[in-house]
Amino acid sequence: MLKTSQNLLVVLFSMLILMSCESDTLSELAEDIDDNTPPLELVTYDNRVAAILNSACIECHNSVQATAGIQLQNFELARDVAESGRMIIRMTNTSNPMPPSGNLPDPIIADIMQWIEDGLLEN
Repeated sequence: MLKTSQNLLVVLFSMLILMSCESDTLSELAEDIDDNTPPLELVTYDNRVAAILNSACIECHNSVQATAGIQLQNFELARDVAESGRMIIRMTNTSNPMPPSGNLPDPIIADIMQWIEDGLLEN
């Protein structure tokens, strides 16, 4: 009984965190990047990637629902998936896109790729 109660609390807490996040929508994130916007000096998890993952991925890749065994709710987990190559492979797969609603806009994918090229920095 205690374990069930603890699991329920974890689920409820996770849902509360997810619902309270004030992340931009993907379209707003993509609009932030245009030809007139200078590129960030470095793309880091804190300055760009966390917002992208929270908007596009966290709904299915979290501690409660880790689709395909992938969790992306913090820097360490996201870095591990990116280092493995799975993140870019899935985000650019046109026959089975991630997210399932369709591939992310090119500027968003470019930011993720830049994060990887910049060394998967946290901040």
